[in-house]
Amino acid sequence: MARKPNKHGGGAKTTTNGLKFERDTDFSELVDSLPGYEVKEIDFKDRKVTKGFEVFRVGEEEIIGKIMPQYRFYDFLKELGIKNTNSKQWKPDEVFINFENHTVYIVEKKWQESEGSVDEKLLGFGNKRRIYQRLLDSVQEGEPFSVQFIFVGNKSFFGQDKYRDTFEMLRGDGIKIMLDEYDMTFFGLF
Repeated sequence: MARKPNKHGGGAKTTTNGLKFERDTDFSELVDSLPGYEVKEIDFKDRKVTKGFEVFRVGEEEIIGKIMPQYRFYDFLKELGIKNTNSKQWKPDEVFINFENHTVYIVEKKWQESEGSVDEKLLGFGNKRRIYQRLLDSVQEGEPFSVQFIFVGNKSFFGQDKYRDTFEMLRGDGIKIMLDEYDMTFFGLF
């Protein structure tokens, strides 16, 4: 039911461990495995490979949320009548829209085994959060969604003491940090 895992990798040095991390942190599969919730694929009637999902409580017909990863996020913005006014389209790894608490959760995942440009990427998350909030503030009808930005990384790398200062800065920018697994209560689930 959930989306197909990436079998090809992202960057030039994506490893088997990174692909396993991506599968293990697939939000649609995790929500579908929660007791009391079910996930149904959305038929967009287009040729995009990335799938989107509606989230329901088991036995209920009301949609409580949507999972709209990568460019599917822009399909959600279109539903709201929001035009992307940014100079580029960002491609978030996962997006969960919770209709019950009117919050959009943007998830960026990073698997690292060795040092590289990831430090600079992490420090840009606060700006990305502000960009997403600005977009969602432009909703014409109803109340704008609030934005939560979550960084999910592998504890074997990001659990090192040298990331303490970076994480302190991220938290100061309103970024939630999760290592190896999701805290599903943070997303308003459970």
